Amino acid sequence: MTKVRLILVSLLLVLFASCERDGTDLTLSVGPFGAETRKVMLLYEAGFNSLGTDIRYNIGALKEGYLPGKGRQDDVLLVFSHLPVKSRAYTQATSPALVRMYKANDIVVTDTLKVWPEGTVVTDAAVVNEVFTLVRDLFPAAGYGAVLSSHATGWLPEGYFSNPKQYEGNDRGSGGIDVWSATRRKTFGQEYYTDGKKTKEIELKDLAAAIPYHLDYLLFDACLMASVEVAWELRNVCTYLAAAPCEIPAAGFNYKTLTQHLLEPEVPDLKGACEDYFSQYEHDSTYGAAITMLDCSALDPLATLCRSLFSRYRDAIRNVSGKNVQVYDRISGSKNYLAFFDLKDLLREAGASQADLEDLQDALDAAIVYEAHTPKFINIPLTRCCGLSVYLPSYPDYRKDTYHGTEFLDGFYKENVAWNQATMLVE
Repeated sequence: MTKVRLILVSLLLVLFASCERDGTDLTLSVGPFGAETRKVMLLYEAGFNSLGTDIRYNIGALKEGYLPGKGRQDDVLLVFSHLPVKSRAYTQATSPALVRMYKANDIVVTDTLKVWPEGTVVTDAAVVNEVFTLVRDLFPAAGYGAVLSSHATGWLPEGYFSNPKQYEGNDRGSGGIDVWSATRRKTFGQEYYTDGKKTKEIELKDLAAAIPYHLDYLLFDACLMASVEVAWELRNVCTYLAAAPCEIPAAGFNYKTLTQHLLEPEVPDLKGACEDYFSQYEHDSTYGAAITMLDCSALDPLATLCRSLFSRYRDAIRNVSGKNVQVYDRISGSKNYLAFFDLKDLLREAGASQADLEDLQDALDAAIVYEAHTPKFINIPLTRCCGLSVYLPSYPDYRKDTYHGTEFLDGFYKENVAWNQATMLVE
């Protein structure tokens, strides 16, 4: 999914809605790791794609913000990036590199630590593991956090979001790629091969397995990653997860202040980084924004409750029309299906009792540390948002309703999505 290109127009002041925990310390805790007290922040930028120019700008913007020193006890800012030499020059191979950014005598220094061979595709699990392992080996620390930036489409099979017909055929469910050949295609990131045509994405399960140690936080500067399916897949990778349930403008997060929140304080302030992201777009009348920060330790109780609710309201869920449910993705280009619906609003529309909805809200309040959204995102009204999306299974007349899942997605979801194994949304 291509991030929406940000146009710097702010013609209309819009109100926004946000929620956060009251009376709770929202900062992360960096505990001692041996004798280490420093912390490491890694930006993993898979930008050998249409976002290359924006990611290059964001890396440059880091130099305008807080940078640590190079002393043994100083915190560490690392950037691993792979970018085309110029916009959309995918047939010209370039080399990914890991650099350390710091200040020495008030001068910004970019120190190259390692360069990979030309044409290396950084959305390969082996490369992810190599980079994270190298980071730990070079910089033992009390805690680690990561920001992942690229294209993304949540839990959907690779390429489905932009071209569902390759899976569904010309008519929803009339043919295309079968469920079994789509196995293990829930992906993040996108990198072109140097043929300039084919791309490679990393499957979420492989991404989780490739990160060799626990992270204090994982922030996705990528579209549609605040879904319960994604969060469940990555719940054991990090303490806190921040992502957007909608798309993200191409400019992404505020990289000028990102290190101010995630590196300068004694403990990382992920909520502050989310607030800064939201403040960039809260008055933008063209786009808008939505952002969610999750406490991964609270996802197990949420899954347990959802399993019970999905069972109780199974028939009603299967007969819900997505036209009446809050949606987070939008129909654009050749894409004419929708797949990301609000978790709470789906159950509301399915007729969940007030008591059940209150129980669900309690579980969401425990899991969602911070959530904010503008009244709309581009052409999508954001009126009933809990901050987490979920799939809406198909129903008998799904071919007539683009606001719904399909028989193909049902099969893919059942066979490949771990959240479904935990909650049995699709039987």
